[in-house]
Amino acid sequence: MTRRSVKAGIMAGAALLLAACGGGADPAGGSKAAGNGGGASGGGDVKKASLAQPGAVTVAFCHPIPDGSSGGDGGKVYGLTVRSYSAENGAVLAERSTVLPSGVEPTAVCKKDGPAKGPGLAFNKDLTQVAGISRAGTTDRAAAFDLATGKEVSPPDPDAFTKRAKNTGAAFHPVTGRLWYDEQPHGFRSNDPVVSRDTKAGVASEQRVPYEKIPSLLRQDGPTATAVLATNKVNGPAVPAGGVVATSAASGGLRLARVSDKGEAGVDGYLTDLDTKGLGEDGPDCEPTFWHDATTLVCEFKKITVSADYKKVVKTEDLIPKNDRVSLAPLPSPDGKSFAFLSKGEGGQWALFRAGFTGGAQPVKIANVDQPLDGADKHRMSLVRWN
Repeated sequence: MTRRSVKAGIMAGAALLLAACGGGADPAGGSKAAGNGGGASGGGDVKKASLAQPGAVTVAFCHPIPDGSSGGDGGKVYGLTVRSYSAENGAVLAERSTVLPSGVEPTAVCKKDGPAKGPGLAFNKDLTQVAGISRAGTTDRAAAFDLATGKEVSPPDPDAFTKRAKNTGAAFHPVTGRLWYDEQPHGFRSNDPVVSRDTKAGVASEQRVPYEKIPSLLRQDGPTATAVLATNKVNGPAVPAGGVVATSAASGGLRLARVSDKGEAGVDGYLTDLDTKGLGEDGPDCEPTFWHDATTLVCEFKKITVSADYKKVVKTEDLIPKNDRVSLAPLPSPDGKSFAFLSKGEGGQWALFRAGFTGGAQPVKIANVDQPLDGADKHRMSLVRWN
């Protein structure tokens, strides 16, 4: 294929993506006919309405587009669609579609390997920006991109003579909205600082926290600890008050860890395993998703209650009935009374569901979710947030 034909393909795919206002898809590559997401339009212009409307459940769809800008060497750019549904009636309330610049990959919602981990941390509070790593220059760096235009928000001066550290991970703080990222001046994971900035203010607003001060961040509060860990690609939801983190154990199952003051290389080097009876290899084999409260961990579709000292599991409950569906990890409602998740049944149709934390009851379907009308037959789908 010639470079001209590849570039024409990119332009055609981008045009379809930017014109799309349809539904969702199979993260493993479903190809259902596109629709309006199974719910009526919420009224008004969905392409201009806020994605972060209260009561909206937001889903992201990502697919690669062959990139001929580097001479047809097999590179790709990413097409990204973000859509919000009403949690009450499934109406499509808002949608944005864009194509990100060459050499840019969002930090959580576009990679192929397994379900997206911490997809909500890839987006800022008002769902107008997505975090990514830009590999377009000589050094990989954290950046934020506008969901309406695809352009970088407050990029550094391209003519400046500066030396920047390498960044490999980035996450938005869910409360403050600052973009957090690791800093590796030596090009490898070691005792390096973490950095945050106001994306609109640019690199001039950067604030560095030296490695030895990282324990204070991990104890500060749950949202801060979770965002800081994500800069090192650690999917570790922290308890609301901070200081205790749930992660997957290397040998299988779950582990709980307490923040210590002595650490090894990497941000997660400050996490010391708690010998929690009922977890580890003998515990549930699931991915920690979020803490419902200080002692209740939601691990995919299991609710695990631990003692106040985190030394033993008190109770484990299934949140939904046993089934053979394909379901993606849930997200809690703002009031903490229920949760939403994406699930695919026997017919291959993805749908958005909600359920309560009491467990055992049949989940309630909110809307069918069909893939965007952007010309792609494979999308990676992620549940981002219940606003």
